[in-house]
Amino acid sequence: MKPNREEAADAAGIEDPRPPTLRAAGERLLARWQAGAVLISRGEEGMALFKPGGRPAEFPPSRAKSNDVTGAGDTVLAACALALGAGGSLEEATLLANHAAGVVVGKIGTATVSAEELRAAVRGA
Repeated sequence: MKPNREEAADAAGIEDPRPPTLRAAGERLLARWQAGAVLISRGEEGMALFKPGGRPAEFPPSRAKSNDVTGAGDTVLAACALALGAGGSLEEATLLANHAAGVVVGKIGTATVSAEELRAAVRGA
């Protein structure tokens, strides 16, 4: 599951989607949905990966400034699916997705990420 922070708070019945209540929302959603993991996108604060029995893994944004967030959530899902399909862990998939989202939010409008752009983002170029 990959809600944004507002969707996660709403689904968990929590009014304030900011930390520390976001952690409570992630834990509540894991239990409610009986999910193996919940990835909550936090906009300019990056993403948080919740898994049962542990602390959330936080992934800061890979880009300092966003030009347009259109399609960033779809990019995250696609990059996660790509990494998981290639045998990556949830943490590796989230890291790759975070970099992919960083590329698309740096563009205007609905955008795609090329393999070269993603490779450069991962390498920090």
